Amino acid sequence: MGVPFIRLAGTSVAAVMLVVGLTGCGGEATPEPSDSGAVSESPSPSAEPTTDPNADVLFTITANVRAVDGRTIGISMAAHAPLASTDDAAADIRAQFLSVCGAGTGAQPITEQYLEDNGSTLVRISLASTTPDLTFASPIQLFFGSPYFAQSASGAGITPSQGGQVCFNGFDWSKSGDARGVADFENSDGVPDFSQWHFGRYGFSVDPNSGATIEACKVTISEIGMKDNLSDAPGWDPTSAGDGISCTIGYVGE
Repeated sequence: MGVPFIRLAGTSVAAVMLVVGLTGCGGEATPEPSDSGAVSESPSPSAEPTTDPNADVLFTITANVRAVDGRTIGISMAAHAPLASTDDAAADIRAQFLSVCGAGTGAQPITEQYLEDNGSTLVRISLASTTPDLTFASPIQLFFGSPYFAQSASGAGITPSQGGQVCFNGFDWSKSGDARGVADFENSDGVPDFSQWHFGRYGFSVDPNSGATIEACKVTISEIGMKDNLSDAPGWDPTSAGDGISCTIGYVGE
């Protein structure tokens, strides 16, 4: 085996706010507040807390591919810092992962308890494209995680690779847009190991016989990603990530 926006059901937040703002403007006037003589002061606005969706990014892989009509499409993969499967913050990605990979190998289902018992850490993967809804000249094989553990992927144009168990044989990406994945890493002693993602392989490739190419390959590793002695794991050299038909980085050991 080879080897990640707030929307409301297709309606933008701005549109929802516009509808809310217009409600009540049709016929009935809004009642005037009574004047009780009391002077009230509006509370000072407080800054809304914001969360940077990229604050936990370990590394980003970007490249250019072609659509069937010849147009260039920029694609990217971002890997986010691992979370223990039991972490409350992992609830959404755990549910996403289990919705795709719950059957496991067929003989061994994957459940929340299974993940906890096996010291699972989950790595969220964000996939994006510069131009949506275009068919790639050749399906792109996605690499993220370890061949020894399951990975899930979902989104427009995402299908399991042919010839093996779902979640243990990789995924193909055939149509541009946003998609997502989750890589599972397990530890035999049942204790989560937050450096196991070092031993995964990540990125994109195309069938070498398809005539398609992957160009402008670039890997950017963040300060967060460089922690925990990442440089000691063979294969994490960004300068050797691309070869024209692939753009990958990660462990190249046994």
